[in-house]
Amino acid sequence: MVTSPAPPRSADGGEVPADADALLRRRIGLVLWIVIIGNLLFALTDPWLNPGLVGELGLVKLGLITVQVIGLGILRTRPGRRGALTVAMICGAVAAAGGTIAGVIVNDPFTTPLLCTAGSLVTAAVIPWGTLPQLGIAAMNVVAGFLDVYFSAGLPAAPIVGMVVVPGLSVYIARELDRQRTAELRAKAALQRRDAELAHLLRVSAMGEMAAQLAHELTQPLGAIANYAAGCRRRMEAMPGQPAELIAAVDRIGREALRAGEIIRRLREFVRKAEPRRAPVDVNAVVREVAELVDGEARERGVAVDLSLQPDLPAVEGDAVEIEQVLINLARNALEAMLESPGSTPTLTVETHLHDAATVEVLVRDTGPGLANGAAVIFEPFHTTKPGGLGMGLAISKTIVEAHGGTLVAAPNPIRGATFRFTLPATAVRRDADHRRT
Repeated sequence: MVTSPAPPRSADGGEVPADADALLRRRIGLVLWIVIIGNLLFALTDPWLNPGLVGELGLVKLGLITVQVIGLGILRTRPGRRGALTVAMICGAVAAAGGTIAGVIVNDPFTTPLLCTAGSLVTAAVIPWGTLPQLGIAAMNVVAGFLDVYFSAGLPAAPIVGMVVVPGLSVYIARELDRQRTAELRAKAALQRRDAELAHLLRVSAMGEMAAQLAHELTQPLGAIANYAAGCRRRMEAMPGQPAELIAAVDRIGREALRAGEIIRRLREFVRKAEPRRAPVDVNAVVREVAELVDGEARERGVAVDLSLQPDLPAVEGDAVEIEQVLINLARNALEAMLESPGSTPTLTVETHLHDAATVEVLVRDTGPGLANGAAVIFEPFHTTKPGGLGMGLAISKTIVEAHGGTLVAAPNPIRGATFRFTLPATAVRRDADHRRT
């Protein structure tokens, strides 16, 4: 039995993980021990079965066993996959040649072919090395059995058919077992990734709670800043001769403090745990709030934010915080995508319009690199192209939109970038649908 060196690939072309080398060495060693013990047992029976040929058969078996023992010693040095396969090739070639020589010496056309076909099945079931090594083993065993039959009894049909069919079956068995092992390894790796992603999700949840607490703590000092700014303005107005620029600056301080407090208030509503509250929602107002939330990040990254909002849109019935969550996720994804956008000024565009008489549509368009992996796969849970991404944002957004009775889709732009669009039914349509369900 023999094999030839093969690259570390599984049946479907995937790379074999490094920890599979140890299993491969152990299984090859097990087969070598089977060959050693089998030949020792045959040697014990030779004085009764072949009394006149004990010397010749003893020399053949001694050489065969010696090579197997040397192979076991090499495997103990922990060679890599190629080294282990080289050991198997040499030991298998010696075992096959020894079986052929012993069969010719005793003029037995059956034992060696039977052992070779059985050996092919054993290696296919025991050694996890895939299709190509098993094909080499099967070919070597067919040649060894064929030579024994040819020199011992000519070419009888039955042993020849058996020597071809059974090793061929062993190749099929090795291929299917390798596919099964590859699938198990991939499932194990996927489970480990899911565990790491869920652990990250727990950390994100904890950070959300910390953010809510921090927002609560910042509300009071921001309110104090606004109150102090208003007090300063009143005193400055009571004192004649104060520069108008100074009063305008104090007014700006007060307005910015109030604006920061409003942003923090919306942040607290965004991260707190609460039951969804369905009510008429002004989509344009939600878009403006999201634009304020991401404005600082957009300026920092040099991204222009363009709002194109159709006036007098009908309200949609839903949870304003959840709709805001969808918009924030789409806007931040667009900002991150445009980090890799060369050329002119990157632009984030948010549009709203009446898709038809019963549906409001929101578009979030960027000028980034577009959809590298296609529009369908990006909504799958845990799919992400960001090194530290969780891969849940778009999946959650799609779930939220569909729970509101709408749809969320994505498509590449004609020139560059991508457009995400989602629809929401208008308030009257939503109420009619709920009435029909009841």
